[in-house]
Amino acid sequence: METGPAAVTLDLDDTLCRYDRSTADLLALAFDRADVEPFFTAAEFVATIPTVTGESPLDLRRKCFRVLAAENGRSVAVADRLAEQYPERDPTAVSFLPGAREALDSLADHHRLALVSNGEPSHQRAKLETLGISGAFETTVFGTPETGVKPDPEPFYRVLDALGVQSERAVHVGNSLASDVVGAQAAGIPAVWLRADGSADDETVPEYVVDDLAELHRRPFPWEQG
Repeated sequence: METGPAAVTLDLDDTLCRYDRSTADLLALAFDRADVEPFFTAAEFVATIPTVTGESPLDLRRKCFRVLAAENGRSVAVADRLAEQYPERDPTAVSFLPGAREALDSLADHHRLALVSNGEPSHQRAKLETLGISGAFETTVFGTPETGVKPDPEPFYRVLDALGVQSERAVHVGNSLASDVVGAQAAGIPAVWLRADGSADDETVPEYVVDDLAELHRRPFPWEQG
């Protein structure tokens, strides 16, 4: 009888790669351009992203900033001005996180790989092309209003269906407790949390925790231990 995961699904942003210019840098520039005193942090912005959906990167920012403005007693007009002044991301200006390329190679030797990533599809595909890993995954699902956005389990269901794999025969790797761990677990998939600089909480408990991707490019893998 087969045991252990047959497939590994992975997140992209801040799991396998990151932008060369940080969210904090771009947000600081937006506040400066909009002539607005900062009233939320990059971490708060990132935490808000899974709670809204947008038809474009600008629409997504606008909705996020409106939520944060309301929480901080600021106007919709300020939120919209800030969203417009936030520099557009260059999806080709990305780099692998340390160990990500090696982790993919090692995982591919033993598992079928798929990608489950929130983000505008053309941007996400450009990142994969830039990194040279477009062909690394059997299937990819990008979180959109049509496919569902993590932590909605629908993107995970779509990947499982495409692979023909039951949820208990998969494992998901991602950096976000709020979107990756919650979303995977909602679909019945055990989650590996890439802790990095993240903080644990009392409500979301991943099945496995790794502190860097080096733990995914040498065996035994975390789910093979214990």
